[in-house]
Amino acid sequence: MPTLLHISDLHRTSEPRLTNSELISAILSDSERWDLEGIPRPDLIVVSGDLIQGAALDATDPDELVTAQYGEAEDFLTCLGQELVDSDRSRIVIVPGNHDVHWRRSLNAMKPIRPTPEGIAKRALQANSGLRWSWNDQQAYEIADDPLYASRFQPFREFLTNFYEGIEPNPIVAENGDLFFREYPDLDLLVAGFASWHGNDCFCHVGEIRPESLAISQKLMATSRMQTAVAVWHHSISGGPRSQDYMDQRVVHRLVDFGFAIGLHGHQHFPGAAPFELRLPNLTSMIVVGAGSLAVGDNELPMGERRQFNVVVIDPDSGFVTIHVRGMSPAGVFTGAHRDDFGGKTFVELKLPPQKVRGEAHAVAQRLDDATTAIGNKQYDQALALLDGLPDRRSTERRQIEIEALRGLGENAKLIELLNPPQNIGEVVERVQLLVDARRFDEAMSGLRASEAMLPVSTLRDMREMIAVRRMT
Repeated sequence: MPTLLHISDLHRTSEPRLTNSELISAILSDSERWDLEGIPRPDLIVVSGDLIQGAALDATDPDELVTAQYGEAEDFLTCLGQELVDSDRSRIVIVPGNHDVHWRRSLNAMKPIRPTPEGIAKRALQANSGLRWSWNDQQAYEIADDPLYASRFQPFREFLTNFYEGIEPNPIVAENGDLFFREYPDLDLLVAGFASWHGNDCFCHVGEIRPESLAISQKLMATSRMQTAVAVWHHSISGGPRSQDYMDQRVVHRLVDFGFAIGLHGHQHFPGAAPFELRLPNLTSMIVVGAGSLAVGDNELPMGERRQFNVVVIDPDSGFVTIHVRGMSPAGVFTGAHRDDFGGKTFVELKLPPQKVRGEAHAVAQRLDDATTAIGNKQYDQALALLDGLPDRRSTERRQIEIEALRGLGENAKLIELLNPPQNIGEVVERVQLLVDARRFDEAMSGLRASEAMLPVSTLRDMREMIAVRRMT
């Protein structure tokens, strides 16, 4: 049963907050109660964004503040990883949130423009429009310095690169660092983490995932054989009529269609869990789980909410996912959080959606790789066994492996059959030679005539003479 510690919204900052040591000691103290409550220890730690608080637009030295905050975030995740996942950083999944965007850099990349362009209300919320609107000063802005604007993501990306340095294969698969993808075969689980900050800056707070990241994840999903797929992002997927800082649910439609069964996010500072359905002819759904804030300031917690995290237990055998919500008391102690939306319980059980069948292409590639390795080790029977049952016997790679195996075993009769028709000059020569060795001279000559267009004149002449001489002897 894969178990995920789902934390979000750390909001590390130099301002008064719960310290790293206070948070970690409170989580570890609560973990002693998990055994009594039947909650497994986590296999993975999932962090769904807002690692830092960020620097205000009027901060004196925003770069220094952001660097210090990421240092504190790294210390926290390093210590938590030591305690819960044996310091295996590949088992810590991290995605960015809106607070991980460097606001001052985005502002410095803009210039005010007048008059206000038509349609600014809509265009200011579009990732690639190049226009933004500030409600505070009733001013339209144009993104004038693209490299500086793009650098608003740089501090988080540098943090992530350093955090995963030396891990093979590296889980950051997109060139821009906006996609985490890793398989965990021991858990029969894959996790894809998406940056939902595309277009995010000091004025535009809309959640959006870069289309390229979605496309890459779909291709990787199609080759995976893991049973359960989990997607992670930061932004909520719903908001009030005066809100803009959430993600369009149509993005989640695509993730559901790709085969993701569970989605984890943060941002809203209160927990929640519900099935999200994609109503298409092949009705599929996703369990969407929101985590409360682990360490946001008291003034930013929604009324009645506490600092929280989730423990998500996935049980494919029973077909259920259980979300345990842990909340911090005013005394700084985490315990099970009784929730009205969970019927007064500290957890909720949701039906795991049917798992999408994936991975035939990956299975074929893996077996071909294994067969190639067997050939190198002169395990020819094993190589043929691995090829047995694979589709498309005409595959160039599969055919070459089979030829090598039959050569190694001395199975000349089968090799003659496989080389018919030959694909190149070398195969023509080899097949004719094998037929001559088997004293099947008429077939050798017939095969030579059928392939004579492939052969140089000198080779054709030599092969005819060889057949004639061997027939006479």
